[in-house]
Amino acid sequence: MELRKGISPIVATVLLILIAIATGIVIYAFAAGWVGTRFSEATGPQAILVVEKAFSNTTDTKHFTLYVRNDGAGPAKIVRAYVTSPDGTTEKIDLTNAITINPGETEEVDVTPNNISIESGKVYTIKLVSSDGAEVTVRVRA
Repeated sequence: MELRKGISPIVATVLLILIAIATGIVIYAFAAGWVGTRFSEATGPQAILVVEKAFSNTTDTKHFTLYVRNDGAGPAKIVRAYVTSPDGTTEKIDLTNAITINPGETEEVDVTPNNISIESGKVYTIKLVSSDGAEVTVRVRA
């Protein structure tokens, strides 16, 4: 009977290490792909709105003028405004002429409340909301 020798312990150890490394690479590739798709599916506002200047019109105190800049990566379409008076009354205003602000640009936005009277010297809070959910709030003295 002929005696056969097995593989050497060194070769066996190297093979086990290579199998462990290959298994780790496969698990890493699967996990990285799974986590990457989870984060890429996240949605939210692409726009970052900043009010550069805001004031009430001095000749006609019926509306507010805001200069809004978009510092985000996507365009912002301003579709709604909320005006809160000093007594806490809030009016929702759907802007019929939605204003689109492209990234890096500044646009003028006029907000005209219908049910809130604007009194000189009082402070009003104005919140603008874009179609993708981005928002900005500013306080304006009339």
